[in-house]
Amino acid sequence: MTTNNLVIIGNGMAANRLLEELGDQHPFDEILVLSGETSAHYNRIMLSPLLAGETTLEAITPHDDNWYQQRRIRVLLNHWVSDIRHNNKMIVCANGAQFRYQALVIATGSESFIPALPGVDADNVIGFRDLYDVDYMLEKSPEIHTATVVGAGLLGVEAAVGLRSHGIEVTLLHRNPVLMNRQLDSEASTLLGSALQQRGIRVVTGADDIHINSNNRHVDAISWQVAGHDDAQTTDLVVFATGIKPTIQVAQLAGLMCDRGIQVDERMRTSLDGIYAFGECCQFEQFTYGLVAPIWEQAKVLAAELIEESSTLTYRENQHLTKLKVSGLDVHSLGQISAEPGNEEIILRDPQQAIYKKIILNNNRLVGALCVGDVADSQWYFSLMRNGEDVSAYRSLLTFGQAFCEDAA
Repeated sequence: MTTNNLVIIGNGMAANRLLEELGDQHPFDEILVLSGETSAHYNRIMLSPLLAGETTLEAITPHDDNWYQQRRIRVLLNHWVSDIRHNNKMIVCANGAQFRYQALVIATGSESFIPALPGVDADNVIGFRDLYDVDYMLEKSPEIHTATVVGAGLLGVEAAVGLRSHGIEVTLLHRNPVLMNRQLDSEASTLLGSALQQRGIRVVTGADDIHINSNNRHVDAISWQVAGHDDAQTTDLVVFATGIKPTIQVAQLAGLMCDRGIQVDERMRTSLDGIYAFGECCQFEQFTYGLVAPIWEQAKVLAAELIEESSTLTYRENQHLTKLKVSGLDVHSLGQISAEPGNEEIILRDPQQAIYKKIILNNNRLVGALCVGDVADSQWYFSLMRNGEDVSAYRSLLTFGQAFCEDAA
C-alpha cells in the first residue's frame, strides 16, 4: 500500500493549480485527487462562455490523461468525501471507498449561496456555479422563454448574458442600486447597465422583498419591490447568483477549526497536523476568497510547503488587479473603488465611447483605480499602487495613461 502519498479533496481550479505548481518532480509516490463531480477537471471561469455557446467542454479541459500519468496523479471521479478520520489518516467516501493519506489537502471550493426563501427548492430554481448548472440551462433552453437572474455580481451578469444568447427573455434583479457593486461605482454601473440593455436584458436595481411563486415544485412567477412599488412577472427559470459560501462541512465534521471557512495559517496549515486547506473553502485571518489571484498565490505557498520541509514561503494578503470582461465591456478595478475621507479623485469620461476612468489618490499616491472601456494602463496603475510611488510630477495626466505621464516626467 502506498504510504508516501498526497490526497487532495476537490478537483476544481485551486486543486488543478496546486498540481501544476507541484510539477512532475514532487516527492510523493502518488497524488490521489478525490472529486465529487462526474466530469474531469474544467476551467470554471469559462462556464459563462460555455453557456453562451462560445466554447466547448473539451476546450476548457486543460489536461489529458498523459499529463496526469507523467505526474503520478490518479483522479477518482464521483468520490464525494464524507469523513476524514485524522487519527488513523483515513478518508471515507460516500460510495464506501476508503483511502489512507500521508498528507491531506482540502480544496473543496465553494457553493452557491441561495437565500432561504419559500420556493427555492423548486426544480427550476438553480445557482450558477458548476457544470451541472450549465448543463441544466442548456438542456432546458428550448423550453425556457423567460428567465430571472437574481444578483448582478459578476456571475449574475454573465448568467444573464449567457441565457440571453439563447434568445431567452432575461430579467436581471439586483438589490443594490449599483451593478457589480464590489467592483464598480455608480457611473461604471450605468455604462454596464446600458450595455446589458442593448443586448435586450431587462435590468432592475434596488429590487427588494423578492417572492417566488411556486406550484408543485415548479416556479411560474417572481415578484419584488422597488422603492416600495410592487412588480412581478412570469418566469420559466430562476437563477440565484447571490454570492458563494465556502464548502466546509467535511472539515467541520473532522473537528478542524472553522469560522466562515476552514481556518488556515500563513502556510495553509489547518488546526490538525498534516492537513492543509486553500482556495475558496479556506479562511486566512478574516479573509475568504472568490477571485483566482490570491488562490494562485496560496497554491504556490502550499506547493513549497509540501515539497520542502524547510520552506519559508508564506502567504499574506495583497492588493489584486481584478480583470473582468462583461457583456463585451472591459472592466479593470484595483484597490479602492470609491474615495474615502482625505482621498482625491481624478476622473476621465467619454460616454460616447463607453470609456470611464477614475484614479483615487491619497497624499499623491495611488490607492485605487477603476477603468471601464479603456484598460490599457491598468497594470501600470497597479504597479504604481503596489510600489507606493509619488505621482505628483504627472498627477494631472494620470487618466491619459503611462505614455503621457512618462513624457511629462
